[in-house]
Amino acid sequence: MHDPPRWASILLAPATLVYATVVECRRRRFDAGTGVIRVDAPVISVGNIVAGGTGKSPVCRTIASHLLRAGNRPAIAMRGYRAGATGVSDEAAEYASLIPEVPIAVGADRVATIASLKDPPGSIVLDDGFQHRRVHRDLDIVLVDAVHSGLDRGMLPSGPRREPRSALRRADAVVVTRASKIDPVLAAEIERHHGRPPLAWTRHAWTGLTSHHRGVESARPVSDLNGRRVATAFGVGNPDSIRRSIEAAGGIIVHDVPVRDHAAYDADRVSSIAAVAEAAGAEAIVTTLKDWVKIGRHVDRIGAMPVLVPTLEIEFLAGKAGFFEAIDATIKRAASAAG
Repeated sequence: MHDPPRWASILLAPATLVYATVVECRRRRFDAGTGVIRVDAPVISVGNIVAGGTGKSPVCRTIASHLLRAGNRPAIAMRGYRAGATGVSDEAAEYASLIPEVPIAVGADRVATIASLKDPPGSIVLDDGFQHRRVHRDLDIVLVDAVHSGLDRGMLPSGPRREPRSALRRADAVVVTRASKIDPVLAAEIERHHGRPPLAWTRHAWTGLTSHHRGVESARPVSDLNGRRVATAFGVGNPDSIRRSIEAAGGIIVHDVPVRDHAAYDADRVSSIAAVAEAAGAEAIVTTLKDWVKIGRHVDRIGAMPVLVPTLEIEFLAGKAGFFEAIDATIKRAASAAG
């Protein structure tokens, strides 16, 4: 998440005013219930109020896994940004790799894609759903990044926020992600706009690495990064947090390949990444699973350079019990309402 320079923000101020007006008109329409559709399953939405990554995918995965363990049959509904020629988005491929038992409904019209699921789901986890208000939700969770909350910035396009700070009052719960500790200043800021303190505080924890080397996949500890010279390629919304995690594990970043969010990888790009990594003296390439599901289609272009993919999980610093109680209560209320 990056803000434009001050001079650009000034030039973009008229566009920001137009954008804010459109957002306000849209808010009033949905607040009145116009165009909101209920689907035949309880919906748990996970979203944010900023453009860029806040950790929606691992939180959605955590919720879906919890529902599976509880005997529910969740599905994940998502827009599927830049699905490309395969018709499968990088996030959908990531979900399919990590939780293959959970069906994925992908498409801009999430009402239609949910209805098209082969088997009726027991619940829906709506990925990036806070602004997708056409789908009625039974629990609305907003994520706030502890490092770059965006609460002190402007609205698009002069700043990163998709909505005004007051939109947080629409959420049922706010969960802080990428936190290293409970921050009372951020907690007070969230409570000021949300009306309640954050429900939970979480961090992104690397539990291991998956190594891909000459067609062989193996599990490796995070400690394998210690003292290792690596090149990086991150087509995600917040790559800085991943770089910090590499350095915290003792990895030495010798080259960073600039990649935009949801970037496509063809054979030539993969060859180029491998070549620049080797030229920089890297001993391995570190990328995300979201990137690997695309890079791996051209694994023959990587050569002898190992590719390391961190395994990312959500770890709770505070509020774990309350978080899952909110999930369970939502499913229970829906079951009671259904009779």
